[in-house]
Amino acid sequence: MPPTNLLVMSGALLIGLAILGAGLFIASIGVGRVRLARRLRQAGPTPLGEVPDATGLIAFDGIARAGAEGALEAPLSETDCLAYAVQSRSRTRVDADADETWTHDGRVSAGIPFVVADGGDRVAVDPSNAVLSLADWEPDATAWTDRADLSARARDRLAAVGLPSTDAKPTDDPSASSDAVTQYRELRLEHGTNVHVFGGSVVDDARGRPDDAPVTVGGDDWFEVSAGERSMVIPDRHRSGSLYVIFGGLLAIPGLGFTLAGIVGLVSTFVL
Repeated sequence: MPPTNLLVMSGALLIGLAILGAGLFIASIGVGRVRLARRLRQAGPTPLGEVPDATGLIAFDGIARAGAEGALEAPLSETDCLAYAVQSRSRTRVDADADETWTHDGRVSAGIPFVVADGGDRVAVDPSNAVLSLADWEPDATAWTDRADLSARARDRLAAVGLPSTDAKPTDDPSASSDAVTQYRELRLEHGTNVHVFGGSVVDDARGRPDDAPVTVGGDDWFEVSAGERSMVIPDRHRSGSLYVIFGGLLAIPGLGFTLAGIVGLVSTFVL
């Protein structure tokens, strides 16, 4: 058994196992995401009065009310709210007759624990890790506003939350009719708004708590707070999970080939 052949076959086997393992690991992540999307689709709706005893993922509706921690100040309007999302977009018009193409280049969001009420039933919601789908709250949204029209104080607040604080540099093209422009829009969840909480779970125990202290519902990035029952999380999770499965499967194919080649080569080396 030549030592060179043994080294080559052993190396092929180790490389194959490493690639195969990586591919299967990535595919397993995808399978988990697809299964989670299926569980989210099957979740709820749950009456608020039954949320404390619910297990697993739940969904419920109600009226958003300020909790013990009060409210946030939205960075663009300085309005008190329970959650907000600020979006930025930019565009450069090449000439006066060309259509303006906007590129959405930034989004930040934040939320503070609040209460969802329905009659006498209440549930506390911790949105710190939630996906805030605020696009349906158009009545509580500001119009797209040019950065040049904002006050210096508003610009400072936008910079503080991580959005672009300056317009893009003017174009060097002398035929251009305008410089690049950045605009912002703010969407808010305010006190008294109808809200849909989707995909969360009870994160504390109602037993031993005062009667007027609601249980808290929270979650990870599959946990969504929105204005309606249309979910962004389900299609995103299903799409990303499918991509993980496809990529992991494609990666596992050469890994399996290297592994089989290494095994066959080692067996042949020892036998012959």
